[in-house]
Amino acid sequence: MFGFLTSPTKEDADPLQAPRAVSSWLRHLPPLDVIQRQHRVMGIFDEMRQSRRPIDPNRVAAIQFLDSALGSDRRQMIKQYVENVERAVRVADRGWQAAQELSQGFVYAYQTSLEKALSEAGNPRWKALLPQIFARLLHYHGTDAKLRVFRHERWIPAKWTGLHQLYARASELDVDRVAVALPSSGTAAMQWSAEQEYTYVLLVQQLNTGNLSPPEIDWISAQLRAWGRKLEFETLPRTPEGFYVDLTSKRGLIRRTGGESGPMLRYIDTTPLFDQLERAIHALRQTEIGEPGNGAVVTMQRIGVLEKIRPVVAPNLHGDLRRSPRTPVTVAAKVRVGLARICAELAPRDTPESANDPDAGSEQIEVFAVADSPRAKPRIADENDSLAVSIGSLADPGWQVKDRSVAGLRIAASGGIGQSLVLGALVAVRQSDASDWVLGAVRRLNKVSNDEVEAGVSIIAERIVPITVHAKRAAKDDLGIVVNGVDVSTMGARFEALYLPPPSRPEKPLAVKTLIVPTPEYAEGRQIILSTEHSIYTISLRHLVEQRAEWSWVAFQIVDKRPTEA
Repeated sequence: MFGFLTSPTKEDADPLQAPRAVSSWLRHLPPLDVIQRQHRVMGIFDEMRQSRRPIDPNRVAAIQFLDSALGSDRRQMIKQYVENVERAVRVADRGWQAAQELSQGFVYAYQTSLEKALSEAGNPRWKALLPQIFARLLHYHGTDAKLRVFRHERWIPAKWTGLHQLYARASELDVDRVAVALPSSGTAAMQWSAEQEYTYVLLVQQLNTGNLSPPEIDWISAQLRAWGRKLEFETLPRTPEGFYVDLTSKRGLIRRTGGESGPMLRYIDTTPLFDQLERAIHALRQTEIGEPGNGAVVTMQRIGVLEKIRPVVAPNLHGDLRRSPRTPVTVAAKVRVGLARICAELAPRDTPESANDPDAGSEQIEVFAVADSPRAKPRIADENDSLAVSIGSLADPGWQVKDRSVAGLRIAASGGIGQSLVLGALVAVRQSDASDWVLGAVRRLNKVSNDEVEAGVSIIAERIVPITVHAKRAAKDDLGIVVNGVDVSTMGARFEALYLPPPSRPEKPLAVKTLIVPTPEYAEGRQIILSTEHSIYTISLRHLVEQRAEWSWVAFQIVDKRPTEA
């Protein structure tokens, strides 16, 4: 009855008043629901913003305690995103959003603490906290950078300005190389300086190449974090190689050319990191030799990731990395994304044009590659051709082709229409100055802003035939009904696919017949039935050429062919 005389309500109302208070508060959070725990933590950060309670060393210590206690939660959120980004988009987005909000909450808490610490420059207690506050604030800028690189997003100029100013201030106060760890993380915890955290932010931004998936980024960012610990910034370079950063600029690392100078430039030689990367590639290749099964697949994937980032961290770069010359253009285009939409778009329609088309209804599945024959070039429409004008008028508003080569296209979208593009997406593109669709896969993605996106597309095929197939199942004697020469009892689930007559893939042509099928429908050796106007084929799916979450590109073999009965 005298409960109103007790004082625990003060701790409940302000968990960040001291480490002991936040420790007690944490014990009441749901232990297994990471997202719910994050919502509760964001509540106390919001309360901190609204109440504007004075910041003192005890409050900073409470923030640090909370920071250390939530380390496993942050890792779990990122894991939730990475593991579900291709198979459960909503679950992945929830993990990403929770991690992003939490990182922004700590950015606010440490930024507020830093402002107070800088205003108390003469106070020894505050001065001792400066290396820790700088390091953790820069750490959360790195978390923000990594989360945005996951989605191929780029920082706005203001964030670059704030990052450089933060590091410059730490350097000015001579605390940039003081290595520290969170007080509650134990004596064995790895110590990090503000400069090391700043270096990591810059290295993570180098991973925004557009050709790495979230799982690949998550793995390689951990390697760069470890390898980059020995890198240091210099006011005067000791080597003509490497990178520099301009602390007054609105961008990150810039490769050196030899003519840069200025009092606000800081130089960094990435040779130690690059040497470790080369050693890692060598070690993985040695492992690959004797490692069977799934382990070898993972090893090959990691070698591929290291080779992708090699150019962006190498201290020097020679030669043009592009495999074939590109021609700049500005061409309107029609774009369809995803196997289902492509099949729907390319499906034959009953039109007068198709009735007069000599190829309509032909046995396209019977097209065979001719050895060493020249590849047929797609017809480029005459600008005076009325057909080209009509095709151009059908181009999607906002889609353009910006450059192209034998093997690929760079497409761009404005107005927010391309934000759903993901790495590895299957796309069909019909340019306004050509009459045919080309099929490709997104290999590089750059989200320039919330409204603009660019994608590098490698061409898979310049000839595409949409088909409808049925999974083959065992015949049932009691249900055997033959229609047009087909035992209906053998025809299982129906699905749409794309037939790619050989040769496909312009860069390294494939002389075998291939299909693109929904990934859930693929299993090596599985048989499917294709019925055309003149023939009924039984097709066996063979080895994979490429596989993504939505689609699988697979070679096939015709195991049976029968004429369609009239």
